[in-house]
Amino acid sequence: MPDFYAHSKKDAPIDQWQKLYSHLINTAQLASEFGADSNVSELAYIAGLFHDLGKYSPEFQNHLQGSKLLVDHSTAGAKELLKLYENNPTKPLIKLLAYAITGHHSGLLDHGNKFELDGRTLSLRLKKEIPDYSAYESDFGCFDLTFPATLKIRPMENNLGFSISFLVRMIFSALVDADFQETEAFILNTKPPRGSHETIKNLCEQFNASLKRFDHPESPINKKRTETLQSCVQKSEEQPGFFKLTVPTGGGKTLASMAFALNHAAKHGMRHVIYVIPYTTIIEQNAGRFKEILGEENVLEHHSNFDWDSFKQKVDGNPDDATNSAYDKLRLASENWDIPIIVTTNVEFFESLYANKSSRSRKLHNIANSVIVFDEAQMFPREFMKPCMAAVWELVVNYKCSAVFCTATQPNLEKFLPEEIHPTELAPNPEELFEFYKRVEVKDLGYLTDEALIAQVSSYQQVLCIVNTRRHAQQIFKGMDKDGRFHLSTLMCPAHRKKQLIEIQKRLSAGNSCRVISTSVMESGIDIDFPVGFRAIAGLDSINQAAGRVNREMKLKSSQLYIFEPVLAKNKKTPKYVQQASAVTSMILRDFPDAPISIPAVEKYFEQLYSVQDPAIAFDFKSVMKCFENINGEFEFETAASRFRIIDDLSQPVIIPYNERALSLIDELKYSYSPMRILRRLQPFTVSIYQNEFDELCMKGAIWKINDRFAVLDSARMDEFYDPETGLNLPDGDGGSALFF
Repeated sequence: MPDFYAHSKKDAPIDQWQKLYSHLINTAQLASEFGADSNVSELAYIAGLFHDLGKYSPEFQNHLQGSKLLVDHSTAGAKELLKLYENNPTKPLIKLLAYAITGHHSGLLDHGNKFELDGRTLSLRLKKEIPDYSAYESDFGCFDLTFPATLKIRPMENNLGFSISFLVRMIFSALVDADFQETEAFILNTKPPRGSHETIKNLCEQFNASLKRFDHPESPINKKRTETLQSCVQKSEEQPGFFKLTVPTGGGKTLASMAFALNHAAKHGMRHVIYVIPYTTIIEQNAGRFKEILGEENVLEHHSNFDWDSFKQKVDGNPDDATNSAYDKLRLASENWDIPIIVTTNVEFFESLYANKSSRSRKLHNIANSVIVFDEAQMFPREFMKPCMAAVWELVVNYKCSAVFCTATQPNLEKFLPEEIHPTELAPNPEELFEFYKRVEVKDLGYLTDEALIAQVSSYQQVLCIVNTRRHAQQIFKGMDKDGRFHLSTLMCPAHRKKQLIEIQKRLSAGNSCRVISTSVMESGIDIDFPVGFRAIAGLDSINQAAGRVNREMKLKSSQLYIFEPVLAKNKKTPKYVQQASAVTSMILRDFPDAPISIPAVEKYFEQLYSVQDPAIAFDFKSVMKCFENINGEFEFETAASRFRIIDDLSQPVIIPYNERALSLIDELKYSYSPMRILRRLQPFTVSIYQNEFDELCMKGAIWKINDRFAVLDSARMDEFYDPETGLNLPDGDGGSALFF
């Protein structure tokens, strides 16, 4: 019999190509290893063994030798399994494996039905005529496969189909990551630098050693922060499950939650800590704090704005080979989260759990057996609350995870979990903490015109004013006296905002005039301290976040956060979801005039906010859960992935030629064969706007495109369309001002 190959190698003779039998065996063994934490080792092994059977066809072997004919090699393994076990009681398991095998390149498919004649479904793939692959029998002989007697999952009540579909995702993840890594090892002729990071136990010891500097706090606020920290470390002994950390803004929950996570993981043999943050605008600060303590090489910062090339330039400046190798380890870990500490965003985390493509799904098996910390849990996307919480429940109950919900305004997440689930509180005494941290008095000013607001804000030397829309922020800013005024919103590219924040910090520390007009981009995770603040009425959680930037270090005995209702022009309407949250907040301000930022007020706020929603629509408004209702395994993976988009692609990114580095990257993009790599590096110089705003800029000739794809603001017109203080100047119009903060 001739030899059969899985992969060729450029410029290498055929006897140096990878034997197909070896690839299948190696992938199966890796998949089994990767599936251990998810209890899918046996099924992942079988999927790995069968995933490339279609490569035994003469057509595929000809393709490796230069034939241009494309060959479907992913369907054969699923068809063969169904044929071999047609009359076997394990046949339902074969259908689950069929999703993973057929989708290991193109992605998990919808099941479809037997009446379909065309389209992209599993049913059609299994009926498809494919090239003869029977030569595999000469390599393998007879199969003696071991199927698990039962599925090792505990389904959520009335959600059996969802639990089974989640199991499929774990098998799929183990398979595709094994296939990627095994192929990579052959192509590079070396084992990828994975799995060589520091252990969780050692990192925990390192982190605990760094916390000793808090052992003898002197100021009252630091004593209280240390109490919270110690409580989290003590409660890390608890068995894995659901936890919450309810600490007022400024109470030190970032370090406290990580202390719990690392100690909990070390105690229970868990492999990762995943820290999930709502915004990319604050991820750098938290990741930076963890890197300072645990080392750059042990913390993966995974989000769209991270610039791997800048990181490489940083480590290349160090002659230490170990430091340089950290770049390769981290870059590869970004593909599958094979690293002890991951800091990521809500969008990346939850969309990965519902993605159907292999590139994004391969990390899922490494989420198993992890501590997952959700920072600012009140920022869970309300319209996707049911699928988000169902996924978290699966990870905790069936895949050895612990979940920690951290926030100063704890939403009633238990509403979306089975009745018997009651998260354990990690804070020593949340009510007492709120009373202690009561450093800001909230005062309701009622309606304010822009002129009245500007006059009030201008009367303070140092002050923060947060409004609900980008246009409103620019309007108020332009009405302020130029001395010491600053503006922050996402109309400024990230590099611009970062520069402004550094200057704001300097002026606050020096006692110089500093009046900041911002959107809510200022609210979460920005470690900054103003003596007084103003906040346009919004959700109570947003007001609490704004209060966290006022008298943060309790240097003043008391300070004020003034709430106001903007008097907007008729064509400047507040979006409906902000109006709804604001209406509930107004009720809370009436019912709790003396303590609107308190646990009873927060509980009442979320109770009322959730009650005004239609639960059948509001918490799963794209009907994602319906894609997995079928208990016979007829799922809709591709449909669910298209529906589960936390940020709908309603915007247009515009690259801003902000500085010399941006101009250099723009020039590189013109001629690059790998534009996505350059675009990632351009993220710090990109602003997202609505389509109608984009069209207006195009009509004014302010935009040009690279290769008819990538929009760039004309550098010759920067003075006209990009303000050095407020960022992108948008044409007048209605819409788009509130989605982007």
